[in-house]
Amino acid sequence: MKEEFVREYMKSNVVTVSRNTVLREVTRIMTDNNVGSVIVVDNGKPIGIITERDVVRAIGKGRSLDVKAEEIMTASLITIKEDSPITGALSLMRTYNIRHLPVIDHDGNLRGIISIRDIARAIDDILEG
Repeated sequence: MKEEFVREYMKSNVVTVSRNTVLREVTRIMTDNNVGSVIVVDNGKPIGIITERDVVRAIGKGRSLDVKAEEIMTASLITIKEDSPITGALSLMRTYNIRHLPVIDHDGNLRGIISIRDIARAIDDILEG
């Protein structure tokens, strides 16, 4: 069975925001780019993620649309290295019950993002052989 790697299936054009981007702008960026999450970066390194669920939670708790990304992001960011096997990405997603993994290089710089949908495509390729 052929080994598939994260870098082969990740999307490299990651939609990012800075820690100071306000919620109003975050939602506009998500809408304009038709994505369900954005990665919060600081000096090119991922420090958090904001998903649709985080946006709903913030609004549901009465947070202002001017609240900064760093205040509503999920900061316990699980990442994966670009040269990791697809099976490793799937294992992390199952363990942490997440659907998106920021992909980093060996220096911790953001290289891409891989979603559960990308992994499904990889598994399909593996099974087709």
